[in-house]
Amino acid sequence: MPQLAIDATCLPQYDKLDGPTRERLRAVTRKFRELSWEALVAHPDLRIRPLPHGQDPRIRTFRLSDTWTGVMLAPESGETFLLVHLLPKENAESWASDQRHDVNSVMGTLERRNATALAPVVSAEPPAPPHPAAADSGAGTAPAGAPAAAVNGAAAAPRTGGAPAGAAGAPAVRDPGPELGGGPFDGVTDRDLERLGVDPEIRGFCRSLKDAAELRAWRPALPQDQYEVLTALAEGHSVQRVLQEVVAPRRPRIGAVAADDYDTAIRHTRERVIVVGDDQEVEDVLAGEFNAWRVFLHPKQRDLAYRAHFSGPAKVSGGPGTGKTVVALHRVKFLAEHLPLDGRVLLTSFTNALVESLKRNLALLLPDEILDDVDVVTTDKLALDVVKEARPDVRLRTDTRGLFANIARQHRLDFPPDFLYSEYRHVVMAQGIGTLEGYLDPDARRGRTAPLDADRRRAVWHAISEARARMRTGRALAAEEIHAEAARLLAERGEKPYTNLVVDEAQDLHPMQWRTLRAAVARGPNDMFITGDNRQRIYDNTVSFKQLGIGVVGRSYPLRVNYRTTEEILGWADGIIRGRVPNELGEAAPEPPGSVRCVLSGPQPEVRGAADEPDELDALAERVRGWLAEGIAPGDVCVTARTNRLRDSVAAHLRARALPAAIFNPGRHSVTDEAGSVRVTTMHGVKGLEFRAVAVTGATASALPLMDHVTSPDIDENQHRADLDAQRSLLYVACTRARERLYVSWHGDPSPFLP
Repeated sequence: MPQLAIDATCLPQYDKLDGPTRERLRAVTRKFRELSWEALVAHPDLRIRPLPHGQDPRIRTFRLSDTWTGVMLAPESGETFLLVHLLPKENAESWASDQRHDVNSVMGTLERRNATALAPVVSAEPPAPPHPAAADSGAGTAPAGAPAAAVNGAAAAPRTGGAPAGAAGAPAVRDPGPELGGGPFDGVTDRDLERLGVDPEIRGFCRSLKDAAELRAWRPALPQDQYEVLTALAEGHSVQRVLQEVVAPRRPRIGAVAADDYDTAIRHTRERVIVVGDDQEVEDVLAGEFNAWRVFLHPKQRDLAYRAHFSGPAKVSGGPGTGKTVVALHRVKFLAEHLPLDGRVLLTSFTNALVESLKRNLALLLPDEILDDVDVVTTDKLALDVVKEARPDVRLRTDTRGLFANIARQHRLDFPPDFLYSEYRHVVMAQGIGTLEGYLDPDARRGRTAPLDADRRRAVWHAISEARARMRTGRALAAEEIHAEAARLLAERGEKPYTNLVVDEAQDLHPMQWRTLRAAVARGPNDMFITGDNRQRIYDNTVSFKQLGIGVVGRSYPLRVNYRTTEEILGWADGIIRGRVPNELGEAAPEPPGSVRCVLSGPQPEVRGAADEPDELDALAERVRGWLAEGIAPGDVCVTARTNRLRDSVAAHLRARALPAAIFNPGRHSVTDEAGSVRVTTMHGVKGLEFRAVAVTGATASALPLMDHVTSPDIDENQHRADLDAQRSLLYVACTRARERLYVSWHGDPSPFLP
């Protein structure tokens, strides 16, 4: 039975297809899975054609529609077909004719190169590489979020010098002459390059390069895995390190892959190629969240994800779109593939929606037999499961704030209503204080601005103790109590449930949640891998990794390149957090200096004020209608609002204007649900997700900040500022969910957080 695989190059192209063409593509891919090679070639409607002058005899084109053509790779065995690219009809044959696919026998992967551009040429003055903007001409498209220069076969710059026909789009190779010294690979022997999987053609080619910048200019033409090897060497990494961190993780367990075993190489190239088994998988891959940028690892990301050894917990931080979740997913892949017998990996995040997204994406990276060794759950679910194993009658309490308000009234405490709960959450539970003496310690309330003498502390402690006793008696525990009990139970276990732990969206976890995680995995090399960004912290949790026994000194790594969001959107959104220097994740010190660089550009965000809410919603409906008319699929559009009331009002208004809209609740829904509808959710609901187009509505002075969710300065001035910062971050998070288009609106007075 033939198998179908899809190259990541196809994924962003799918967004450009209209509905009938997408349906036609699904029908065509079904034929590739069901028919023999002979039947496919004879099929009159597919019009499968070889390329008379192509570089690769295995490449064929086929008809997708009157205006779109597919490019496929058909190995001689006929066992596995690879859907290589989707292109406008007028560009397809030219692009396909230049490409050649080869098996990298050292790494066991399938690589594509622009063989025409790489043909030996000599030029005294190499032409400049193509401008990145040329990459989106339709001749080829980078993985979504990847630099435009990553396109294989990008649109050509004018031909220069003696480059042969078809070689446009890449600089010409200079004749290195008899002396090879001075280049980026000086000191690396041909034998070393061979061990690293660099084939003879590319070995000769790379000797002609003068520096790393020239190597980057040639990236569109070079075989993907060999390019990563050369990049790492050009950055000064040793041959041994490149062997361990770039080559070894790619090597198949089955041993060497023969140079003519294309079927095995296709199936093994899991970072760029996805094998699909049915119509639903085809749809999930092409239209789902797992866009090509999620499987495309840039050198620094790969270094962190596949590093063989961290001596303890490691932390990766970075702004939105820098690929933290990508790194986390690939780190899970590396850890799962290197587990000892009976080992298990935990991948955890903050909400159910984020966990469901991680599950789907991880399933596309790992085969089932390895995926079985990975648990993907929220941190709260982990703690509740541990506690219920010992006490099945325990349940999670949902009215904790109200309980503490009642206790405060009964004890006649002369504090604002929320003071007792704030003291319980941010002092007692955050620091793990278990005795009155601990609470009376002068350092217990460090950072709190409301002074309490010893007598008032005793009164507060007794009230908190009564609230906790009531929870235990009723067997309905606050989340903080669930985690305290889970951490205690896990600490008593001789055998920890997990060998390794990976945390995504770490910035919003409470110290009690961290204690559960620390107790769930044995201390040692590669025990914890943490990713997050304090710019996106939307809850009022302050964490010190050092106090929690999570030492990341010397193992903290920033990511500085945004592969997802356009420069225009990120630059505008940065104005929301203007003047704020966020602290380093898990530390009290400010983040080290350094700006995030975007590799994509696009339209400026649209902002619009309105006189009243109906006027704002009418304008919103027209904006959404315009996006859909431009060809953006409904499922790629999200509208966010600050409150549930406004969310429901927005959804009803869009539906009343004959627009497909569905409420998205991250606690119940998957992002694949209602794929044919515009998602409407709260700003909290969109956390960790991404869409081609995002509308942020109701950005008014009365909603952002929502003062009901801000601690009064009478309770604690520092907490008051932290709560305001959390709401500022909430708006920032909502705006940076947009990949290409952002629309922000309000009625009446705009939020003071807006740029």
